Amino acid sequence: MYKEFIKNKKRIQTNKGLLSAEQLWDLSQPDLDALAVSLDEAYKNSKGKSFLEKKTAKDKDIKEALDIVLDVLYTKQEEIDAAKESAETKRHNDKILNLIATKREEALANKSEKELMDMLIK
Repeated sequence: MYKEFIKNKKRIQTNKGLLSAEQLWDLSQPDLDALAVSLDEAYKNSKGKSFLEKKTAKDKDIKEALDIVLDVLYTKQEEIDAAKESAETKRHNDKILNLIATKREEALANKSEKELMDMLIK
């Protein structure tokens, strides 16, 4: 999807000016969403719906830009979702590890003096 776009050094008109495919990654999700909506509207309004008329090169460029913007937007969302899931997993595991450490401390505290003496490293 990106090859032809990058190869031909195409740019996408945004509210921040003309941007390359690489620069799209610097946009916030709301900015990407607004851009995708405007590109989608431009594509839908470009020729009207017809199966008889071929889309023009401009229409293809708009569709290509829309596909790239959507890919960047969805990828960023997937990364955010993965980070949230990873943070939740870490929080859960830290809680379990703390409980394990507490149980070990309790088990050690419940040992007799003789058992504790035998455990000393000499």
